[in-house]
Amino acid sequence: MMKDLLKKLQKKSNKKGFTLVEIIVVLVILAILAAIAVPSVLGYVNEAKESRYIQEARSIYVVIQTEEAKCKALEDNNYAAIYSDSGLTDAFKKQVKSTTSLSVGTIERTPATGDATKWVITWKSDDGKGIKATVNKNKDITIDSKSETVADVTE
Repeated sequence: MMKDLLKKLQKKSNKKGFTLVEIIVVLVILAILAAIAVPSVLGYVNEAKESRYIQEARSIYVVIQTEEAKCKALEDNNYAAIYSDSGLTDAFKKQVKSTTSLSVGTIERTPATGDATKWVITWKSDDGKGIKATVNKNKDITIDSKSETVADVTE
């Protein structure tokens, strides 16, 4: 009777499941796919961040243009409402914060008086990074640096 049971059990075991080699092959294929996909996804994330920083710089630049236009209308060629000897005025920083929700650190314009052709802006991004960007008069924006902090940013 015991021999009959053993024979029946041996006949019933119809090799179901995967062998160790098959599982290893699948894992190797998945590892190769992950090695290809992960850098691509990280590249998309970095491009999205870069686009956000450019959009933030563009928003700040629009506020600068608006305030400089107001100064020109008031015949203030020194832009005293925006720039003081010690840097940006607190009123201008508050204007940028209320308009864009971004905290501006510094804005350097070239040339310092008259019609500027280039602005170098530092600000604290929404993600907490300190960003420095160059905005040209033709609205070409270049992100110069990204850091964990920005000097001279007041909340």
